[in-house]
Amino acid sequence: MIAAQITSQPPSQAQTGQKLCKAITVQQLINDASIPFFATAGLVNTANTGVDLLQGDVTVTGSLVNGASLPLIVKYSFDNLTISSPGTYYIRVTIYKTTSTGAHRATQVDTNMITVVN
Repeated sequence: MIAAQITSQPPSQAQTGQKLCKAITVQQLINDASIPFFATAGLVNTANTGVDLLQGDVTVTGSLVNGASLPLIVKYSFDNLTISSPGTYYIRVTIYKTTSTGAHRATQVDTNMITVVN
């Protein structure tokens, strides 16, 4: 499993249909910069079920933060997400490793809970 952590959490409360006021950022430690990774964000309800209510750029590529020193740090930033319905959710960020056989899940991390109101 690839080490990853959320370094910037979303707000604990948000308005329906309005951009989250704080970008969600995730950092990942890797040892080989030649392997491409990307991340997706998905919305999950309190029953741990994915719901299709998250809008914005939900797929991002990472950017190398620390040059060439190992371990390498890759940062993923989700900065224009909105949630379209009231409720209590968290955002699950899944990081994928790309190989010659396709994309494979490397790891995933969940944000703190977000309560969305009208």
